[in-house]
Amino acid sequence: MAQEIQDSRPYSFKVREKFFTFFRKSFDIFDEATDQKLYVATRVFFSFTPTLLIKDMAGIVIAKLKSNYFFQNRWKITMGENLIGEIEFPIIRFCGIKFTVHLAGDIYEASDIVGWNFTARNPQGVIGFTLDRKFFRIRDTYKVTVYQPMNPIFGLACALAIDSKYYRDK
Repeated sequence: MAQEIQDSRPYSFKVREKFFTFFRKSFDIFDEATDQKLYVATRVFFSFTPTLLIKDMAGIVIAKLKSNYFFQNRWKITMGENLIGEIEFPIIRFCGIKFTVHLAGDIYEASDIVGWNFTARNPQGVIGFTLDRKFFRIRDTYKVTVYQPMNPIFGLACALAIDSKYYRDK
């Protein structure tokens, strides 16, 4: 499915937290343009480190995100057995949220003082993805827009890592 949504236009997801997930956080992921449900992301319940799985509608794992144990400041993105990228958060946070994404030999950085809107750019200023957290919602809702040449699943994985790192108890 990830290859099917790869074209020259930016691709937008709507990510919405599921209601009534008592023991593990789960998200429904929709195509923003058609409102069709594409994926489900769930946190693995019995795991020493925070781990999220992104599954397609057939239940096949598309990508896995796993953080390190102690500081939870590094999240690895894998597809199958292949390490695809890594999201790195600073260990000490003074103000706002900042992170760095390492994907396929490119580096994207983003930050936001209040932690609601992010634009991840590489050193040349090319946008990889944007994340817009919606205000005044009962459950967490995000719009994630991913730009070429980044694979849409990578931008989606970054948004889920940000949620797991900073908004899990909100």
